[in-house]
Amino acid sequence: MRAYAQKFARENQLSEGDAAALDEKYSITGLLHDFDYEQFPTPEQHPFVGNKILEERGYPEDVRRAILSHADYTGIARQTHMEKVLFACDELAGFITATALVKPSKSLAEVDAKSIRKKMKDKAFARSVSRDDIVNGAADLGADLDEHIAFCIEAMKKVAAELGLAGATQTSA
Repeated sequence: MRAYAQKFARENQLSEGDAAALDEKYSITGLLHDFDYEQFPTPEQHPFVGNKILEERGYPEDVRRAILSHADYTGIARQTHMEKVLFACDELAGFITATALVKPSKSLAEVDAKSIRKKMKDKAFARSVSRDDIVNGAADLGADLDEHIAFCIEAMKKVAAELGLAGATQTSA
């Protein structure tokens, strides 16, 4: 989310302050979008319960709307760039993580777009991840699928240690 916010800010020549605000908003949205899932995992509950909690705590409507729009079954159409980015990155981030975890080093360093595309063909691998959401998310964002995958991998590599995906030898250093 943060990498796409920064890309959007550069492409649209936003001021430093506007770029920082966008970065924060995208980051918060990405971090919060599934906060209610473990406790309220059903389509009747998630992300509706979370939306109500966020509303009660004063989170902005655009953040809450983006979170609602990340699940097709809510009926909230994705309209803004942030909404489209959240949907495009949601399933893909999980799939990239799963792919890294089956690598010998358990590291994002071994993951590339080609390996993701290969794993996407294996329906038994990370079977709960919607391949259609990955493909449709990139399309809705107006991005080439391979470029979108590569962009997300590179963004995740920058925070690999924080994600626990820097590999066994790198995390101990």
